[in-house]
Amino acid sequence: MYKLILLTILTLVVACNQTPEESFITEGAWVREGPPNAGALAGYVTIINHTDQDRTLVSAKSEQFNVVEIHRTIVENGVAKMRRQKDLPIPAGGSLVLEPGSFHLMLMTPKSAFKANDEVTVTVSLKLDDDIEEVDIVMPVKKPNS
Repeated sequence: MYKLILLTILTLVVACNQTPEESFITEGAWVREGPPNAGALAGYVTIINHTDQDRTLVSAKSEQFNVVEIHRTIVENGVAKMRRQKDLPIPAGGSLVLEPGSFHLMLMTPKSAFKANDEVTVTVSLKLDDDIEEVDIVMPVKKPNS
């Protein structure tokens, strides 16, 4: 019985001390390389929510861009268009996939030119009720289809 109580207490201590980096992991982060004078680039990543509560991606920012927005690509009458999204849900124990042709981060007005093998750091804000957790994501710049 003593071991069970001790194990329960240790589990609660670890859970309460979880940092955003442990609560959320990212996979497959990358930014699509554009021409040297590109006014915007697109960023992609999968954000995995290891918590037992739904979260919401509410915003993103980067010191390397003047504006970062959450967008979705939609096709209307054969023409691809971008639509800004207010936020995106990340279910408890689930993930949010940002990928080409779907949801993505629109990185606008870069402060310098980016080429393949450069890195972009984006900070995403994840909301639960009134609390915001920020997670930094390092995204390598890659040529399309590489």
